[in-house]
Amino acid sequence: MTVSLLLSVLLSAAVPFEAQTLDGQAARGELKSATATEIVLATDSGDVSLPLEKLATLAPEGVKPSVAAGAIDVGLTDGAQLAVADYQTKDGQAAMKLQSEAIVIPTRALRSVRLMPITEPKLQKQWAEIVESKPAGDLLVVRKNDALDYLEGIVRGLDEAACQFELDGEVIPVKREKITGIVYAAAKGSDLPASIGTLVLAGGSRLPLRSLALKGDSLMVETPAGANLSVPLEEVLRFDFSGGKIAYLSDLEPESARFTPLVGFSEPPQALLGYFEYRRDQGFDDSPLKLDGKVFRKGLALVSRTELIYRLPDAFRLLRTTVGIDDTTRESGSVWLSIKGDGKLLWEGEVRGTEPAKPLELEVSGIRRIEILADYGEGLDVGDRLTLGDAHVTK
Repeated sequence: MTVSLLLSVLLSAAVPFEAQTLDGQAARGELKSATATEIVLATDSGDVSLPLEKLATLAPEGVKPSVAAGAIDVGLTDGAQLAVADYQTKDGQAAMKLQSEAIVIPTRALRSVRLMPITEPKLQKQWAEIVESKPAGDLLVVRKNDALDYLEGIVRGLDEAACQFELDGEVIPVKREKITGIVYAAAKGSDLPASIGTLVLAGGSRLPLRSLALKGDSLMVETPAGANLSVPLEEVLRFDFSGGKIAYLSDLEPESARFTPLVGFSEPPQALLGYFEYRRDQGFDDSPLKLDGKVFRKGLALVSRTELIYRLPDAFRLLRTTVGIDDTTRESGSVWLSIKGDGKLLWEGEVRGTEPAKPLELEVSGIRRIEILADYGEGLDVGDRLTLGDAHVTK
């Protein structure tokens, strides 16, 4: 599908859009026109033309992320990530529900499925390593105390009660409740077609696009791996046109994410860890990210003491963000922010709510890991809600 045809689908929705450019500029307004080379937004200050080659994202207003509790995470071989329910497989087909839509995807297009939530940073890292291992056979992943373990064999089927798992020629029923996840055997010789962009849904799913068509109030989507999905327009969160030229930290999975409360616990309560867990593209209490009255569609929200470590994609040159204490706690908030690249200090300083938000632009050429630490400032844990607005790396 051509870019101009993709944009014509967006025009038909007739809702306000916000465009974000690769250099961090933003424009908001009604879509007035679109071609294969540019879009035009009718803004309050007049028409704004945006060349498509400089456009990063385009998103309808008023749609908020809302990941369902207990969602099952399904990964496809083309990089798609689906937050689904009712996952079952039989005869080489996987049946599930994406939002309210029942979908069926060939298991040959699947890379992994996480059936149980994993909240501990250590186990999250182990799960990522297992998924990236590209096994010759299917892996049945289980949790043993504070670690993940797996068996290699063949998944013959999975229903609501058990997985039929073939091990050394014998099919063994394994209770579903004991299974953390499944990693499918790596596809051999599968050269997938390039995507024209990425569709992000409110429920947390991310779909690389091979083709797209509008049918009534739904988008008919095909991913490069051959998965065909029907997506209601009301579930669309945004489209990403960046094509690898920009990566938002809120779209990347951190290698580790750790919150340490001010008051020491031998083992912090899970409810406490969950409440103060960092947020992506929204503030705490489901509020928007806001600094000095400006709302950021993309970004991170952190409280002290939170440490995030990201492994950067290749060949990125700059890290850009706007840092400040969120408007909901401006007067009382203060955070000591430290940003390191491969262990080398890139920036540090006190971020106070009594001061204006400040833009940061840091050189990250050749750096593979970024460490972000939001530590206790002069106010300790009072009002320490740090916002990293539009935090992203660019080439």
